[in-house]
Amino acid sequence: MLHRGIKFVHAAVLVISAMTAFLFVRGLDEELVLGNSAQIWVFDSNDSVSGAQVTRAIASFSVEHRVSVARELPDTRNPDGRRHLYLTSGVPKSDAASWLDDGYPEFSRQYATDVHPIADLGQRDPRGYYYVFGSSEAANALVSEFADLGLRASVQHPLSYRELVLRFSGGDLFRSFLVVALAAVTMTGASVLLSAKAYAVLRLQGKSFMDILARDLRQLALFWSVAAGAVATVVLALLGFYNGLAWLGLFAGVSAVLAGVLIVLVLAAHAAVLALTFRVEVLRALKGELPARAAFVCTYLVRVPALLLALGIAMDIALAGQDVLARQADQDTYAKVGDAVTIRLNGSLVGQEEQVITQVGRWLRRADAAGEIIVAGRRDLQDASSDAHLPQGEMLIVNETFLAKQSVLDPMGRRHSPVAEDGKAAQARAVRVIVPESLGRHASDISAAVPDVLGRLDPDVRRHLRVETLRARSGQSVFGYNSGGRPNEDRSLVRDPVLVVVPNGSKILTDDAYTAFATQEGIVFPDPQDALNAMAADKTGLGTYVTSVRPVGQSAALGLRDAVNGLRLRLFSLVAGVAVLLATGVGVCFIHARKHAQAVFAQHISGWTFVATHRFILAVEGVLAVFIAWWVPIQVWQQHQEVREFTSRGIPAPFPPVQITASDLGVIAGLVITEVCAVLLALAVFHRRIVTDGAAER
Repeated sequence: MLHRGIKFVHAAVLVISAMTAFLFVRGLDEELVLGNSAQIWVFDSNDSVSGAQVTRAIASFSVEHRVSVARELPDTRNPDGRRHLYLTSGVPKSDAASWLDDGYPEFSRQYATDVHPIADLGQRDPRGYYYVFGSSEAANALVSEFADLGLRASVQHPLSYRELVLRFSGGDLFRSFLVVALAAVTMTGASVLLSAKAYAVLRLQGKSFMDILARDLRQLALFWSVAAGAVATVVLALLGFYNGLAWLGLFAGVSAVLAGVLIVLVLAAHAAVLALTFRVEVLRALKGELPARAAFVCTYLVRVPALLLALGIAMDIALAGQDVLARQADQDTYAKVGDAVTIRLNGSLVGQEEQVITQVGRWLRRADAAGEIIVAGRRDLQDASSDAHLPQGEMLIVNETFLAKQSVLDPMGRRHSPVAEDGKAAQARAVRVIVPESLGRHASDISAAVPDVLGRLDPDVRRHLRVETLRARSGQSVFGYNSGGRPNEDRSLVRDPVLVVVPNGSKILTDDAYTAFATQEGIVFPDPQDALNAMAADKTGLGTYVTSVRPVGQSAALGLRDAVNGLRLRLFSLVAGVAVLLATGVGVCFIHARKHAQAVFAQHISGWTFVATHRFILAVEGVLAVFIAWWVPIQVWQQHQEVREFTSRGIPAPFPPVQITASDLGVIAGLVITEVCAVLLALAVFHRRIVTDGAAER
């Protein structure tokens, strides 16, 4: 009979493959429209045809080539939770054509897709994303059709095998998959070794390696027929409840590929460890002896990568946990901004950046002068000046409306008040730089850097620019209206920022700066209707450049949701990684005990200490523990050397220096202690068993 550990691994592989496939396909559905054969990005236009003409041309194309074509647009008010698909089909009975009547079959319940006839697009700007459903060759023909209409486009196949592999290998799911693969290989190898005596009996009966392997595979096939049926039944029931079995074929294909990869690895490990057991003579194998040297090396070939993976995951968990706690604490602050929104710009206007900057920048300047927006741009303080060495920190470029909404106190406890002005008065106002007391000695350098921070100012504006330096009480946290844009780090509340306060609507902020802040969610409309009315006005044409508004509170809630999901995935990976460490630690001790059982007993009755008896295994584990303990500090030191080399040449480093925090040291210490204690405990158990069995035999 197969060892129950082997059966458990194969059952776990099926379950984990289904779970991973679910998370992967759900992410795909939230990112793009499933079922497509190609995605086309129209990124430029010579404006020789109208949007309605393009729509009619697409409808004719779909009939001529017997395919379905759809244009994707985000929802104006909820771009993170809903999209609109404008579809035309030349094959009335195709799956895509049925969406017009039955709706899009959503795999994810967190993202909605509304389907409309393509005629409803009207005169919308044609630049954006299109999907082709049907023949993939038709996508190239559609690109040629777009070219005839004066549109430049590119085509890609996001659901092709190659693209799916690249997408999967570039995410957190892949690292979790690697940890699971290591765990499966480790448990399989351990289970085969634990069955070494049973395999020795089969060898004694004249069975060859291939005979025994074939026997195991036959038993696995029987087990698989039961396990696969049970897992499939449960998965189908859960998917039926979750999404009505939408995109079942894609889900099943991804699950099958993932399970196939894991099964191949597990079977390879099974065969390799089984071959190792054949390196021991039959009579010695019947006594429980193992191929110690080879098994020992193989175990450490798994153990060392598992340790490095677990260390990396644990460090990420420490950061992710802090991020989740910070985001949860900030939810009340976001709730106070009410219906405030940021804007999302059209990313398909390649080559027309100057026009976007001009149109959007001028509109935002007018809105700023009217008091309709809050400006909350961000800069790293260290990057503010190339002439002075400024400390780490953050600089917020804000308007007077921001100062009216946020309470910033001076050293005496008085609030810095906004200054109301309009027109020429705003142009004549000085830029106020509010520096916290803790950065007081850098105040002159910070003030001198302000003209460069504000961007490419008009020479006349730069020449007459006046900068007034004020002080703020240290220890204050200022709400920045967004999370700061760094992954796994919520900086919604900025502690002791430098505030650069620019008069509302003045030319001190360039059109480029307004547009750049908008792309970074640094332009906030407290009343979303102000933005929506401007987008809907035909005379402004802003609907071409601004695609949607994004509620500030909703953005924060989605960020918290994603952070929590990421933390859960990393915790699962860490549990699997620690399981591998424990299994390999026990395996090392098991191999050592089997190989040296007689010597251990002899040394014990001769009065040898525990440490002296097991000095080899303890020395190896000690070296491994030291290696893990110093791995991260050495990596940080090397990065600091690289930063210092860039700085010595007068070149800004392409990455910020990393600092080791107390939580990092705690994670490293916890992992090392877990690894060492697991080995010591397992070694003590095996030592006691050897002594007990040896005493009983005497």
